[in-house]
Amino acid sequence: MKTTAPLLKIEDRVVARPLRRVARVAVEVSEDNVTGCAGSALVGELLDRLGVVEVADRHHLRPIGPGGYSGGECYRPIVELQLAGGDFLSDVSLLFDEATRRLRGSHALPSHTTLFRFLAGADLGRVMRAQAVNREMLRRAWAMGAAPAPGRLTIDPDATYIDTYGKHKEGSRFSYKGEVQMSPLVGVVGETGDVLAIRARGGNASPRAKLASFIDECVAAIPTQARPLYELWIRIDSAGFSNKVVETCVAHKAIFTITVEQNASVREAICALAVAPETSWTPAQDADGELSGSEVAETAYAFSGRDLRLVVRRQRKAAGEQLSFDDLGGWRFFACITNAPASIEAAQIDHHHRLRGGAAEEAIRQLKSDFAMNHAPVRNFFGNWLWRLASALSHNVARWLRVLALPEAFATCRGKRLRTSFLNVAAKVVRRGRRLLLRLPTAYRHAEAFIAALERLRTLPRYA
Repeated sequence: MKTTAPLLKIEDRVVARPLRRVARVAVEVSEDNVTGCAGSALVGELLDRLGVVEVADRHHLRPIGPGGYSGGECYRPIVELQLAGGDFLSDVSLLFDEATRRLRGSHALPSHTTLFRFLAGADLGRVMRAQAVNREMLRRAWAMGAAPAPGRLTIDPDATYIDTYGKHKEGSRFSYKGEVQMSPLVGVVGETGDVLAIRARGGNASPRAKLASFIDECVAAIPTQARPLYELWIRIDSAGFSNKVVETCVAHKAIFTITVEQNASVREAICALAVAPETSWTPAQDADGELSGSEVAETAYAFSGRDLRLVVRRQRKAAGEQLSFDDLGGWRFFACITNAPASIEAAQIDHHHRLRGGAAEEAIRQLKSDFAMNHAPVRNFFGNWLWRLASALSHNVARWLRVLALPEAFATCRGKRLRTSFLNVAAKVVRRGRRLLLRLPTAYRHAEAFIAALERLRTLPRYA
């Protein structure tokens, strides 16, 4: 029996029987037909219909010898363990009990050491093949009905920072925050939160490094068949305030809004706009809280050899808030450049640009908090990149499951709520004749929604 030595002595009264206590139970191990991940039935059905294993094997994600596991047979369990809440490769043990194995049917389940070798042996080629798998999954899911509504489609590319621990993780560097981190780029669909692409980078990478080519990756991830349905809009923070990013957006025939760096020429343009008596300021859309009373105006601005619109929002300083040198008359100024046509009003452009803090930021937050992107499981730089691509796919699969099968109340729920409500649910897995039955607890409040979701998933097309 495990014992611990007391470190201090206290004078608190000790009682023989507390006034309130939990039931005193005897514990025994006897059941092998109970799973803690009944949601594997839902996730597995969707992954089967998307054909993730077949697509990964078609892209030769991992070369195998006789009797070995294919790339698809390794990639799928990583996605499944992340959906189940695992942060480490060893968390594949969440799927190892006998009942969950039955739910997974004939799918292979490699050990965590095999999955470690799958990641540790990755190179750039394997990463690019995994990226292609993710794109094909996105295309198939959108064809099933998970696509954003026709009209505007916004791409939000952004950098984020991930703390790393342990020695010699490739790419771990001191970031500008003074912490050892990595700094991947993440591209998100602003209307839905779908992750289009992830590019791994070292922790000391500049936020604008390779941003233009990353935008190319994000645009390439949009299914070819869907592009005629959308007006492409690219929305970037001040890291994108460069000639190369503007030229890339124009090459894709996209509308763009880019937060400006307030250099001397920008400040001069804002000052001229602010003091001109003929400037027409209009109320900002949905400006509440600290934005209450904000107003929007615009002026012309030449950048990257183009005549663009400079959309400026002025915001009242809060009482007691410190003024900065570029504030005028108690106003703080924020601005973005855009090539949006004149038919789109400045207030609409400002409002849309502010929505960068919506679905895109939420997707990055969920990737890091709910889908294991806060961890670098191997030393190899490309192996950790591959892990993050699996995080992106697990995040997307969770969204597609919510949109395609679950009640509307769960359409935008966090990964944790999805898990506690539908994925990490205890149930019995029993055989009756040739049928496999999943018996949910009577007290399970979402039982009807679970059953309805499984029936909806079974009506979706099954891709080879």
